[in-house]
Amino acid sequence: VAFFLLTQVGAWRGWLVVLYVLQGVGRAVYESTSKGIFADFFPRDSGGAFANCMLQCSTAFAVCFFLSSVLTGPNLAAISGTLSVLTPLGFAAALRLRRSTATACERTALAS
Repeated sequence: VAFFLLTQVGAWRGWLVVLYVLQGVGRAVYESTSKGIFADFFPRDSGGAFANCMLQCSTAFAVCFFLSSVLTGPNLAAISGTLSVLTPLGFAAALRLRRSTATACERTALAS
């Protein structure tokens, strides 16, 4: 199918290959890193962690799908850009929360 499409798009031919490669690289990074982070954060409940990951992905897809009929491309791009900037901040907050929770549990265990 991809070969047939490449013959129909004329001048896009080279750029379409670049687009496929970049999409593949992005997906490889997402699939490995994202799921690895979920596994690290929830080592005792990996089933729940991956269910949570799937829920987040599915919800994001559904919201984007339903908003795509209302919002234009630049608005969706602005939302996506904003969320991509907020992602590292959320990760840093999750790490901080995890460390403080672990420290509180250690203090409780030592007090017992």
